[in-house]
Amino acid sequence: MGSRSLLARPERWAWAACFVAIAVILIAVHFRSNDPDSALYADLSDRLSAHPLRQWIAPEWWGLWPDAKLTGLFLEHPAGLFIVPAALGRLGIPPVQGAYITGIAAGLAALLLTGRLVMRLASREDGRAALVCLQLMPLAFIFRIRDNHEYPMLLCLIAVLTGLEGVTRSWRWAALIGLGLSIALVVKGVFTVPVLMAGALWVALNPAGGSRARQLGGLALGIAAMVMTAYAYDAAYLKVTGQRFWIAYWTRQLGPMSVESPFGASGELAAFARHIGFYLVRLVYHPAPWSLALILGAWRFGRSAIRGTIERRAIDFVLTYAALVTLLLSFASRWAERYAFSATFLIGAAGAVVAFRTWPALRRLLARLDGSVPAFPAVVWTILMLLRLVAGPLLPRI
Repeated sequence: MGSRSLLARPERWAWAACFVAIAVILIAVHFRSNDPDSALYADLSDRLSAHPLRQWIAPEWWGLWPDAKLTGLFLEHPAGLFIVPAALGRLGIPPVQGAYITGIAAGLAALLLTGRLVMRLASREDGRAALVCLQLMPLAFIFRIRDNHEYPMLLCLIAVLTGLEGVTRSWRWAALIGLGLSIALVVKGVFTVPVLMAGALWVALNPAGGSRARQLGGLALGIAAMVMTAYAYDAAYLKVTGQRFWIAYWTRQLGPMSVESPFGASGELAAFARHIGFYLVRLVYHPAPWSLALILGAWRFGRSAIRGTIERRAIDFVLTYAALVTLLLSFASRWAERYAFSATFLIGAAGAVVAFRTWPALRRLLARLDGSVPAFPAVVWTILMLLRLVAGPLLPRI
């Protein structure tokens, strides 16, 4: 298991400088996304910033999506996505651009935390390779600059897994588990279920090989923190609006959704099969070529390409989690590629490790560039961000 730091201190400063530079550019060019959801959420943050702090927990539609003809309180999700951009607006940063800066920050934090987790499970070299490889898959190009829930929820999931890996050494890591679950709840409500499922599966498969009892204790403390957060959120919402949030949210978000049972009528079976196919295609295509490395590695080398028991269990965790998420999502009548974002990202991370281990040319190239270009992963990140800003409208939706 890796023990050295993933990033040297000068490189941490380089990452910070690159992030600040991109944030300044976003503000200077008045960046706005052409993704409808992102544009709506950025506008909601903008509008919310002008309202009193006590109302931030209860945003409204404010006529910002006239085609949907929705009015009144915004009940699609909890308000967590809007809080940081609205706060940035109070600090003088335009809330619309602040929303995209927040999305980039969540994506960058998720990338770095994933690299650290890969290092803990495999090696520092694997972790640094993941920092580069995960920026080059189609999924990253689709979601590179967006104001949406995907990267915050991924960050929460990786935080929970990092906390579970760390709690076997110190109970202080339980705070990260609680923070990840609580933030996930106030960002996307019911979609905290896949995060909880990942935590439970991590304990069951125990990729890091630590004490299951300590992991169970950490997960229990995290769930307790999430329950307290839910209660506090509901109480604050009731005080502002006179109604309870979670009941209204459940009615609005989940009420219209039906379940497609593979054991029901033939039409339901066909719909369930379509959903399975929809997600499986994206689980292969969006993290390519690293998903292909995972498949080819299993086909050509079996599990011998992965040296240690810890790495093998980690890949078992990723594949099992992706299968469970696909199965869970396929039951619902609504489907979208973004619902499987976290599972897709984890497939990419596992595939990147296999590719780094089994593709000698890739290993030599990354080793040479990482050794000769200062802060190489940060340089790649900055170049790709600039490419998105300059050529974004011309880039295909891959």
